[in-house]
Amino acid sequence: MARLLQLSDLHVVAPGARASDVLDTRALLRSAIDRLLGSLDAIGPLDAVLVTGDVSDDGSAASYDFARAELGRLDLPLLVVPGNHDQRDALRDAFADAAPMPREGLIDWVADLPGCRIVGLDTLVEGQGGGRLRVETLDLLGEAVRGSPHEALVVALHHPPLRTGIRFMDAIGLENSGALAGCLDGASCFVQVVAGHVHGVYHGRVGRWPVSTAPALCSAFALDRRVEAPVGFWTGPKGCAVIDTGPDGIWTAILLEDADGPYAF
Repeated sequence: MARLLQLSDLHVVAPGARASDVLDTRALLRSAIDRLLGSLDAIGPLDAVLVTGDVSDDGSAASYDFARAELGRLDLPLLVVPGNHDQRDALRDAFADAAPMPREGLIDWVADLPGCRIVGLDTLVEGQGGGRLRVETLDLLGEAVRGSPHEALVVALHHPPLRTGIRFMDAIGLENSGALAGCLDGASCFVQVVAGHVHGVYHGRVGRWPVSTAPALCSAFALDRRVEAPVGFWTGPKGCAVIDTGPDGIWTAILLEDADGPYAF
């Protein structure tokens, strides 16, 4: 089986800017990569880095160039899908050498790794926060599911097919989760769905398959289900995830926060 490092919601900005006028996401990304480079021996061998959207916050070419350079320091294959803050063409240009990036159209792709097929789905609807799976995306997924030679399938997208209870995030969720469930219903191998967007760890199901969302590298949303809950973010906790694929695999969240230890017990 394959082991993936899942990074999500980098929200990188152009030089001199801050995301939402608060977050220095360039510095946050560089710090996260530094920390991960120091942890690779502990995490274990990785097959690829899976980036589940919102690479950029402002869609600028400079933000993508910076993100590409920082991610390149991990010296691993990069698999990238767009999020609602991304611009397809700018993302495509920056990651053109990251197979299997399509040269035009939607950023949907299929990558085969040891014992596992990874399918990246484009949910971006430019100009709005919510996401949608187009007919051609669902067709590609259906073909990938039917034709997979592996025991495991990982489906990666930005907008998760679940509801968190955070009203302002659920309002910009995935429009057609049912269509995704229908595509995956006939899968004969184990399916794992991973996403970002909600800046936190949530677990659910789409049809009969598990869904997990990764923490963001830059900020978090508090779990507040009150009608009058404030709309906004917190500066932490920040993190990422490691995915060991397959029926016996495990999805593990990693918090990128300062802490002392380990202490003997």
